[in-house]
Amino acid sequence: MIYLAMLALALVLMVPIAFAFGGGRFVRNRRETAMKLHREQLAELARDLADNRIAAAEYAAAKLEVERRLLAADALADAPQDGNSRLLLFATIIAVPVMAFALYLPGSTPNVPSEPHTQWVREQDEANARLIGFITALRMRLANVDPNSPDASQGEAYLAEALSEQAGQITPEALAYFKQSLANAPPGSSWRVLDEERLTQANANE
Repeated sequence: MIYLAMLALALVLMVPIAFAFGGGRFVRNRRETAMKLHREQLAELARDLADNRIAAAEYAAAKLEVERRLLAADALADAPQDGNSRLLLFATIIAVPVMAFALYLPGSTPNVPSEPHTQWVREQDEANARLIGFITALRMRLANVDPNSPDASQGEAYLAEALSEQAGQITPEALAYFKQSLANAPPGSSWRVLDEERLTQANANE
């Protein structure tokens, strides 16, 4: 039922195009198109003259040029139309929505299976397990180094970053590690820049 409704809606949306090109309301060939355009130009020139937007001399020169083009357009010869183009237009109006609708029919497009949810969950669990292992290793390393040494400062910076990644935000524990790391970070060290950026970010979020 929903497919029939979709097809009907697609056809209805094409109806204005059919009305726009039907009924003979538009010029039929190149000659009539050119003549209609030049007649409209003459009318516009007359309005401009009446509104004093152009001078009489300019109007006369422009009018003469448009009239010359009008005579030239009147001499154009176009083959009479037999209605084939109109039939082609209406065939297109029907074919376009039907072909577009056919794409939504079952079996009309190749089936690309989505990634199973269980596989995505497994990958997330593996990533979390690796992150937890990294955090555990850093804690063990920090327990065996001088807390005021550059090694401790580097480990604290990476531990704080890992804790923030795990929580999705800078936690109070991570913030404390960033501050402690910055206190002992050598000038120019890569993790000192990380500490400063994270502390600035934490202050901006307060």
